[in-house]
Amino acid sequence: MYYLSRTIVTIFVFIFITAMNIHSETAVEKKATAHRYLRVSIAHWDINLYTADAEQIFRQIETDGVAVFQAQPGFIRYRLMRTDSTTTIAVAEWESEQLGQAGAEKYRAWMRSVGIMNHIKLETYTGDIVAAS
Repeated sequence: MYYLSRTIVTIFVFIFITAMNIHSETAVEKKATAHRYLRVSIAHWDINLYTADAEQIFRQIETDGVAVFQAQPGFIRYRLMRTDSTTTIAVAEWESEQLGQAGAEKYRAWMRSVGIMNHIKLETYTGDIVAAS
């Protein structure tokens, strides 16, 4: 399972970076992108993600949760992908590791406050973006 999760993360990060950088960048923009920070979290849920309850949670994340991210300094973008009936992969891009860690903690505090953390076990990978297109 560990290797499958790692493979899914690798594929998703590649797709995310490619999709988010489809415009032509200057050398200065590429250098700035190379120093950005990425957080990828795999969530293993205890509910079926194809139910109405899960769809309600996704709507709540899309509105209130994204608002929490957008209020944080250094936040660039967030994506959430459902991979199957019990797994999601989230990717959050930040200007720096320091801002990303602080912002992620505020987002997790929000998830705890609305009960989402009661339904998931998280596996998070972090690091600098070293290549982008």
